[in-house]
Amino acid sequence: MGVSKGIYGYKGKILRINLSRKEFRVEEIPKEFLIKYVGGRGLAARYYYDEVPPDVHPLDARNKIFIMTGPLTGAKVFGGNKIHLITKSLLTNHYLCSNAGGYVGPELKFAGYDGLIIEGVAEKPTYVVIMDEIVEFRDASHLWGKLTDETIDILKKEVDPNVKVITIGPAGEKLVRLANVMVDNRSFGRGGAGAVMGSKKLKAIAIRGSGSVEVFNEEKLREILISSIDDLKKTTYLHTLYGSPQYLETLAKLGAVPFYNYQRTSFREGSLLENIIATTIRSKYRVRDRTCYTCPVACAKLCRAIEGPYKGAIAEPEYETVWAFGPQCGNDDMNVIIAANERCDKYGLDTISIGVVIGFAMECYERGLISKQDTGGLDLRFGNSEVIIEVIDMIAYRRGLGELLGNGVKVTAEKIGRDSERFAMHVKGMEMTGYEPRAFFGIALTYATSSRGACHNVGGWTIRDELLQPKLDRFAVEGKGLLVKTLQDVRGYIDSIGICTIPRRALKLTDEPRGDILFYVTGIELRESLLKVGERVYNLERLILNREGIRREDDTLPPRIFTEPLPDGIAKGKVITREMFDRMLNEYYTARGWYLNGVVSEEKLKELNIP
Repeated sequence: MGVSKGIYGYKGKILRINLSRKEFRVEEIPKEFLIKYVGGRGLAARYYYDEVPPDVHPLDARNKIFIMTGPLTGAKVFGGNKIHLITKSLLTNHYLCSNAGGYVGPELKFAGYDGLIIEGVAEKPTYVVIMDEIVEFRDASHLWGKLTDETIDILKKEVDPNVKVITIGPAGEKLVRLANVMVDNRSFGRGGAGAVMGSKKLKAIAIRGSGSVEVFNEEKLREILISSIDDLKKTTYLHTLYGSPQYLETLAKLGAVPFYNYQRTSFREGSLLENIIATTIRSKYRVRDRTCYTCPVACAKLCRAIEGPYKGAIAEPEYETVWAFGPQCGNDDMNVIIAANERCDKYGLDTISIGVVIGFAMECYERGLISKQDTGGLDLRFGNSEVIIEVIDMIAYRRGLGELLGNGVKVTAEKIGRDSERFAMHVKGMEMTGYEPRAFFGIALTYATSSRGACHNVGGWTIRDELLQPKLDRFAVEGKGLLVKTLQDVRGYIDSIGICTIPRRALKLTDEPRGDILFYVTGIELRESLLKVGERVYNLERLILNREGIRREDDTLPPRIFTEPLPDGIAKGKVITREMFDRMLNEYYTARGWYLNGVVSEEKLKELNIP
């Protein structure tokens, strides 16, 4: 039936996998956890809080990987496909949450589980097969060293042609700090989760289920979906047409895209943004659209390189990837961006962090902080697109300069020294993303307070409210604390119910959410608003971070943002002084009900019934 304890939408079961002992057991999820944290990110954070002590090293056998779905994952709901991974990050040495779409999350539900807990370390390379109630540990020696796409192809032949696969590539096996976990053609991208999986000698998890997700009121659910179709088309039209690269041209005109490692907001003379904007991508490089489970938006754009040495390379470049291998590296060759994306996916590397660390290395090279001897003879200037692919290869296999850069910008800057920390663009060890904080101040607070390090998603996507459909002055300080807090809480509940953020607005899942759709799936009348659930999730994550040593002094930004005014664009001359930033941070802590040292208050913990 797929109904647990009268709660629809869930399976009510967690599959706990112990790699050291090659054992597994099925556990019931406490109903209290589902009521308080709903699922997905919130549920995984609660298990992490209970089971991962603060002194655990990310590569310690005691570190665990929690992979959780939400109640909407696998249900026939627009975007009901999200799955979350939580572990302790090798990149930041703190709590990490990451999400992925596609088909793996629904498949795990169809197999009968709301989530997986992976613990211990395998004696030798291993992959796990989950076929409903059958769980097998298999030798992965023949897969060790294989690229992610090769691994997926082999497992489809060995296990089942329709199996869905979670896997790492060579980067994860070699414990590169920037290694991701591929989820078929999607990924758990940020924070080095691939290295944690590699440390456990877990090459892959292959999942095939024969069940379904039963909902409480299918007729009412269908009605609300049909009534939302017009809003869905209206709110996601550009995503269907262009995907996330739609934002590049608009944000660049607003002076909000960082170029050359956050030194400028436009290309130097001779390079053309027009070569890499969404309309160009669609007209010249797009092969076809790809979609995730139950999502009609089809925002993924499969693209092929059409000329040059990487002709034929194929990937799905999103905004962040186009930015990371484009403006961040001074490159306007879309063929190279597609090839870099493909390489990262095959090796199992986070495209954002890889692009940022390459751009950082390019600035170091131009400033004379590293030489051709250090780079292995590579001319690592901005705009030299040919070296991007070579550096990615070096990072994946920890060769030459790649051994250094694969540590991420924080550690790389510490090793280079010579004031390079000033322009190492990270927060808490995680590389910043493709938005310029000096061009709209809310994103600065987003980066500083995100619960996984610099992140525009978990931290609060202020782009709409400050730039696209502005509600607040982009250069104002006041009001940004409450804005960021609210956006973080929204994302907290969205990530917990298991839905993609793109179609959510059509389903009235915003900062004043209606719980209709969740009720029609689960049959649960929430005792509180979804926004309160999101607030609880974010506060639980902050409690974890506090336990792991995070305080106000860690909620900060790279020195460049505080000291260097922008030299060009609409935001020319803008800088965020430390006094301005402190005012935003104080407002944020006050809105959250935390102490001004960045610690969650006892009153807030009591109010939200945490943990």
